[in-house]
Amino acid sequence: MDKLVIGVWQGVCADGDLAANLDKTAWVIDRAAEAGCDFLCVPEQFLSGYGCAEFAQNASMTLDDPRLLALAAHAAERDVTTLAGMIEKRGDLYANTQVVLDGGKVAGHYTKTMQVGGDRKLMGFFDDELPVFHAKGVCFGIIVCHDSSFPEVAATMAWKGARVIFSPHYNSIHRDRMDDHRIMVRNNHVGIAAHYNVVLARSNVVGSWPGDRFGYGDSAIFAPNGAPIAEAGLFAEKLITADVAPYLDAAKWRNRKELRPAIIRQLHDAAMAALNGERGT
Repeated sequence: MDKLVIGVWQGVCADGDLAANLDKTAWVIDRAAEAGCDFLCVPEQFLSGYGCAEFAQNASMTLDDPRLLALAAHAAERDVTTLAGMIEKRGDLYANTQVVLDGGKVAGHYTKTMQVGGDRKLMGFFDDELPVFHAKGVCFGIIVCHDSSFPEVAATMAWKGARVIFSPHYNSIHRDRMDDHRIMVRNNHVGIAAHYNVVLARSNVVGSWPGDRFGYGDSAIFAPNGAPIAEAGLFAEKLITADVAPYLDAAKWRNRKELRPAIIRQLHDAAMAALNGERGT
């Protein structure tokens, strides 16, 4: 392809204020369209806010919620495939979900796989698939925040053909741990991009919360060799963009097709053996 522009939004979330966050996301979609973006990724649970049970009740939506569909229609009008984080209501349960808004509808969704304590309190347990999606002529995957610490998640998507992996985050980190966390997460993304030869696009929040906690940002888009090609820096609201088409040249792709069935079978067998061992069967 001649051109594929990715946009990543780093910004402040109005925790618990669904209407305000929907309006802000629509505004960011407009900025992304003006910048010529084909894709836009906003942070984890950006539509709802993160870390409070009240958000699940007051700021959650089902995937057919008219407000979410209105946002999808707006993204379609601006021709920007948009990945938006939300609390998804599933019956009596809630999920940490990133939706793919494409073609005026919710074209797909991914549920966070590797949960932290706050996710388990919100979600319980969901055994969802690790899907890949197709839009604008490219196959892509989504990993959410803590997922990026586990290469198996991104590996599965790469084996399924993903050439771009989006990694939305909502990092609210205590001051004493903030820089160590930033370095670790950045290295995780560099490693995923370089090891699986994918473009990796990370979006994160900025802000401050009680308890001396901060969202530091550090959103970036990494080339398949791990080098940053666009960076938002720290603590500032910003839209960053990059034309990643030159990095999707098929000649640069490491062909894993022959390895894929054997590796997946071994991972599956090992996982089932461990599961059966936990169950005592």
